[in-house]
Amino acid sequence: MTDELYFQVILAASSSMVATGLLMAAVKTPTNERTAKFIDVKHGLTAAMLLIGVLNMLQIGFDPHGGSHYLGSCIALAVSYVQAMIFTNAVIVLINPTEVTLRWVILQLVAIAVVNTVLIGAYILLPLQHFFYVYEFCIVLYIALLIVYTRWYMRCYRQFVSQISAYYEEDEIERSLRWLGILFWVALAVGVLSLLMLIGSRTVDACLTALLALFYVFLAACFINYQLSSPIILPALTTVPGGETANNPPVGEHPDKLMAWIERKGYLETNLGVEEIAKELDMSLRQFHQHFDKVVGENFRTWRIRKRIEHARQLLADRPDWPVTRIARESGFNDRSNFYQQFKRFTGITVSDYKKDC
Repeated sequence: MTDELYFQVILAASSSMVATGLLMAAVKTPTNERTAKFIDVKHGLTAAMLLIGVLNMLQIGFDPHGGSHYLGSCIALAVSYVQAMIFTNAVIVLINPTEVTLRWVILQLVAIAVVNTVLIGAYILLPLQHFFYVYEFCIVLYIALLIVYTRWYMRCYRQFVSQISAYYEEDEIERSLRWLGILFWVALAVGVLSLLMLIGSRTVDACLTALLALFYVFLAACFINYQLSSPIILPALTTVPGGETANNPPVGEHPDKLMAWIERKGYLETNLGVEEIAKELDMSLRQFHQHFDKVVGENFRTWRIRKRIEHARQLLADRPDWPVTRIARESGFNDRSNFYQQFKRFTGITVSDYKKDC
């Protein structure tokens, strides 16, 4: 790669990082108890984008041809440590806010600062042959850190899916939030690829810097998307299921309200949490689930899908001119593929076959 092309790529990527950071800073987030950690993470990522972008600009300003191979590799490894910590904690906050505390973040920063200090100190103070031992050990530690972060994320993501499922009882909600799972794996891929920067090639450095800039744009889009989805996500992550209270009558004493809710086809409403439905029926979340398990005879999730499919079958018979997309939407399904899947599951035949028989 020529000097001019290297300079242009790094400058463009750095400018993109700064612009993305400014965009993140400009996006306003409603301030409340539930969004407090989300706002902290947004500020942290904004600072990281601006800092890395500015540092890259300073690098090409002072050394447009690329610096020392070993010193550059040390700096790249040190930055990789910090980025891995920032990205992982940011994603964990989005799916499980209680997992990330200020004390835990400080402990990670201190540990990473110690490792980076030892690494840079070894480069400055030790002979080259001895420095390599420290350098290689720090690479192994970085790989171990990625493994630890991956295991931590997988545990938190399973809990996240469980909380979303328990709160909404909706397959479609889970489908619409799968991008949160993709976000971490993209971040992990960037973390693994950053090891290639240790090669010291200007071409590799320029390509990975451009890739990192693209990732920051993707990350900013995910955060904006998360903010738009927060009315769905945050209640499910911050609500603790309530227990029995003195004002809650025993299970089985709500047939009138429940029947009224069924008669007006409340089960067709979408994006409503189970807790919200239970409150509407003057029941605690525990009572609500107990009622369906013990009185109705099946869990609420299965019961509601069954009722929606029954409604869809009626519409397919009464409204043969309606497109399937509208039938699905009127039956409480926002995702057509999920509607097809559930229809086949509960009726034993496909939607198209059922329409032919009507």
